[in-house]
Amino acid sequence: MKDNGRTYKVRDIQNDLRVDWKVDLSYKRVWGGRNLTFDLLNGTPEDSFEQLPYYCHNLKIANKGTVTHIETDDAGRFKLVFIAFGVAVRSFIAFMRPLLIIDAAHLKGKYKGTNLLAVGMDGNNQIIPIATGVAQGETGEAWTVFLTKLKECIGVVPGLAIISDRHQSIIQACNKVFPDCFHGNCCRHLQMNCNLSSDRDKYIYWKACKSYTVENFHKAIEELRAVRPEAVKKLEEAGFEKWSRVYCEGNRYNYLTSNSAESINSLTRLVRKVPITQLMDYYRKLLQNWYFERREKYHDAAEFELSEWAAAKVQDRMLKSANWEVRGIAMCAVYQVLDTYNCHIVDFIKRECTCRQWQLSGLPCGHVCAVCRAEALTDCNQWALPWFTKTNLKGTYNEMVFPLADEADWVNPGNLQKVLPPVMGKKPGRPKNKDRIRSKNEELKENKCGRCGNKGHTREACMQPVPTIVQCSTTKRASNKGKSVLQDSVIEHASRNVLLDMSGNRKRKTGTEREVIVEPTADVFEEYFQNGRIYKDWDELSWMGEASNPGIGETSQPVIKPPSNNNYQGDMLWVGGEQSHPSIGQPSNNLYQGDLFWVSHSTS
Repeated sequence: MKDNGRTYKVRDIQNDLRVDWKVDLSYKRVWGGRNLTFDLLNGTPEDSFEQLPYYCHNLKIANKGTVTHIETDDAGRFKLVFIAFGVAVRSFIAFMRPLLIIDAAHLKGKYKGTNLLAVGMDGNNQIIPIATGVAQGETGEAWTVFLTKLKECIGVVPGLAIISDRHQSIIQACNKVFPDCFHGNCCRHLQMNCNLSSDRDKYIYWKACKSYTVENFHKAIEELRAVRPEAVKKLEEAGFEKWSRVYCEGNRYNYLTSNSAESINSLTRLVRKVPITQLMDYYRKLLQNWYFERREKYHDAAEFELSEWAAAKVQDRMLKSANWEVRGIAMCAVYQVLDTYNCHIVDFIKRECTCRQWQLSGLPCGHVCAVCRAEALTDCNQWALPWFTKTNLKGTYNEMVFPLADEADWVNPGNLQKVLPPVMGKKPGRPKNKDRIRSKNEELKENKCGRCGNKGHTREACMQPVPTIVQCSTTKRASNKGKSVLQDSVIEHASRNVLLDMSGNRKRKTGTEREVIVEPTADVFEEYFQNGRIYKDWDELSWMGEASNPGIGETSQPVIKPPSNNNYQGDMLWVGGEQSHPSIGQPSNNLYQGDLFWVSHSTS
């Protein structure tokens, strides 16, 4: 528990209980105890829904500009919650590029649902959650309400672009709420939909996605069509304008995937198990931590200096364009640049380059860098958009995110709505029928515990203490590759002259046979106890012959003989000898019947 980042799983709890307390509990019992502990620490999910209106009200008091919205049905049961953090909304409007990446992830707790999320990107390519929420499902209605509330927060943003997967509910909501904005598809999801799994196919596909010119795009598409025509057909059905750079109807700011939102979903994969109020507060804590760390990082940054991510991009383009030839057309205005393969025109007045990389990314392309080097300019930061400067990064994280007071000190206006937990519908698929009508003459199968061996319950519900494990005589299997198994089928029944098998049935024995009580010889380590059986190496088992006939005044001495040539018939142990001087004899010719130890002795 010294590692704060460690995930304390059920198996870990089982092992710690076994080592520290010598208690062996089933996985199901430990899992239930862990959930009970979570309920004691965080409260039950039912209490969390009741607490949600008070949390939203106090969140708006602590952080000005925060917008919350809760929807319930006619019975007061939960349908949807929306939270937009005021600090993040103001940063998005004033200092960040107009780009929203939206996605959803499923909840994993008692009450299932969908976590809706919208994130933005700062000038250093860092993620900022702008709005989040929970709905009962990823439906068109839920996304429409979520995006409508988000639009009320950010208003009309010129050049706004939205990136998401191709879920129909998102497409429907974007067309209704943001009809004038560009909505692009995630290229990563599209690749999976087209089943482009080989390295060759993925290389050609991403070359087409990242192409800046029409010629390069169609060259890559024809190359892909030659090997995967069905995949190209799906790409055409999706629309080139939805996923490619070259045919993009708007500006997607060089973001081709929704990986930013997927990263937040991966970050909350364990948090999505907790009650809904704790989930919403987790996003607030995340923003509070990120704003604090990044505010201190850019506090003393130089003005108009590019961020680390943007500066690395420009430096890489400077190195690639070191040998490119620059020819002037208009002084300090228009230049011709000959790169390794093509010739492009750079227009500083219009801030355009025919390669289109400068316009789409917002950072100087290699041709702009080549002109700046030819004109002996110290750097080309002035040709980058202001989103990428550290001045904007200062403004992005200038404000603070405040925590809430203790729950006992929360403000209660008295007129907040009551929220009840939602009614969970039936799960998809065929339901499990535990009350089926049994067939004629069908016998009821009684459960048997694999831990203690008793009937009437299973191993998961076993309440018996851990049995004392001992090592007894072992028997040899037919194959030398197998393991020896403790023959727990020997039943000590010395008070009667009978033999019993494992099921308790009486077995007839001959006059030369008697039963043996197997005494424990050594302890077996606890780790050999698995599923109610003891496994041990059978190499200790030895074959021994019968005793020699003693003369008058002589003592009977056991004589070691090799194994007999009788065929092996079951797991048996043959032991013989007189009652006064027992010894080990040859195997009996009697057929093996059940899990018994047969003992024979010589007759005088």
